[in-house]
Amino acid sequence: MYDVFLSHPHTHAAWVEQLAIRLSDERGLHVWLDKWVLVPGKNFIPELAKGLEEAATCAVCVGKDTPRGWVKQELQKALNRQATEESFRVIPVLMPDGAEESVADFLELRTWVDFRGDREEAFHRLACGIKGVPPGRWRREQDDLDPLERKLRKIASLREKNLLDQSVVLEVQRELLREALANG
Repeated sequence: MYDVFLSHPHTHAAWVEQLAIRLSDERGLHVWLDKWVLVPGKNFIPELAKGLEEAATCAVCVGKDTPRGWVKQELQKALNRQATEESFRVIPVLMPDGAEESVADFLELRTWVDFRGDREEAFHRLACGIKGVPPGRWRREQDDLDPLERKLRKIASLREKNLLDQSVVLEVQRELLREALANG
């Protein structure tokens, strides 16, 4: 059983994988992501259908273009499932380069998560939607963080935006931890 099936155009695979990593690492969610689940060389169509059936929610990631191809097929299957299974949620996720006009007709009838603005709030709202709980009043957690945590989150945010390579992120994280341990 998966907490969320991430449906996305392959042109945004890197951004969606970073989102999947955060959902898994920071919120402990079991994520269905094609790159992580599909076995190379096998017919992927039955696996897509199985993933959607085994997921509690489907997050449909929308960029600047209207969902088409496999994303559109996944969206249709998810909406059909939601029509017969009220507890199944379909969450539209507007990616940083997304356009409201790109959200398909039936998808626009759901509450969106919008990553074009405050990405930390959007991440919080998405995690709450996946868990099926109200997000409550947004309060930036950064205010409660110590300086090390703040720096680590900033690095993760830069990586999420593809502004830093993963090898650079790991090296900076190691250095910050060395400093923190040395200073007690």
